[in-house]
Amino acid sequence: MSTDAILAPLKDQMREVEERIYSDLSPADKRLSDLVFHISKIQGKRLRPALLLLSGQCAGGLIPQHIDLAVVVELIHTATLVHDDIIDEAVVRRHIETMNTKWGSKISILFGDYLFSRAYTILSALDSQVSTLIMSQTINTLCEGEMVQLLRCYDAGVTESEYLSIIERKTASLCAASCKLGAISAGANKKQIEVLTNYGSKIGMAFQIIDDCLDVVGSEEKMGKPMNLDAQIGKLTLPFIRLVDKLPTDRRESTLELIFQNNSKDSKAAIADLLAEHDAVDYAYETARRLVKDAQDGLSIIPDSACKTSLIELGDYVVKRDR
Repeated sequence: MSTDAILAPLKDQMREVEERIYSDLSPADKRLSDLVFHISKIQGKRLRPALLLLSGQCAGGLIPQHIDLAVVVELIHTATLVHDDIIDEAVVRRHIETMNTKWGSKISILFGDYLFSRAYTILSALDSQVSTLIMSQTINTLCEGEMVQLLRCYDAGVTESEYLSIIERKTASLCAASCKLGAISAGANKKQIEVLTNYGSKIGMAFQIIDDCLDVVGSEEKMGKPMNLDAQIGKLTLPFIRLVDKLPTDRRESTLELIFQNNSKDSKAAIADLLAEHDAVDYAYETARRLVKDAQDGLSIIPDSACKTSLIELGDYVVKRDR
């Protein structure tokens, strides 16, 4: 099922968010319009606004503030992508050259900062201390996760639990905050807020695990970017962590060299064979499915509705997607 079909109950609200994103980004200096237009071409899945709006609708109903918050979380997410591409020296994202490829790192850093500042301008106008605090804490957590991951690059000692802790912070924290903001703004009770926040966190972790799997076994054509980028920049993701853990000690060093230097056709084929031999990618997929199942089961206390069904279907989509 496509995301459009899953989000059909919120079709009008998602369209409004889309329109607002670009109207709120419209720069005073028209010479900067090319930057905004370029980022609009790299439109993602809008997972975070969807989570926020679905949670709000499930927890009592939407108010105008939900649209503002949905724009905020997407702008913050986009800012992190711009900065990530600089850190990773990425050339292409979703078949489009990255901002740092087109304009260089200086402009890209400032444009990422511009996205953050626009998000906080919207947030400050809402005059909600709770929302501002949640987003501030979330960005702190997100940055901590990114820094820890960078500090552990080319580190063969990264464990599965450490990896899960990193992605919980760097990816899942914003998904969790999206659900939490949606629920709080709808006047949800404490238990509903807790359940929906937990749902967002686990869905976010599953999303990142699937992303990491697709970086290994996905289609470059569908993903819109080169494959095996994580390993080439020293990031050990769950499939590789599982592989290294399953190998005899005397084979780990040579395999790690192969993983981190897998930029030739032969080395990529050798790594693919090892991953298949030890069911490392299947293990990662099963971990993601388990997280989604736990997230979906937690929604049992939420009253049945079309938007609750959408949340459940969104979880299924996350683990079945191929890009």
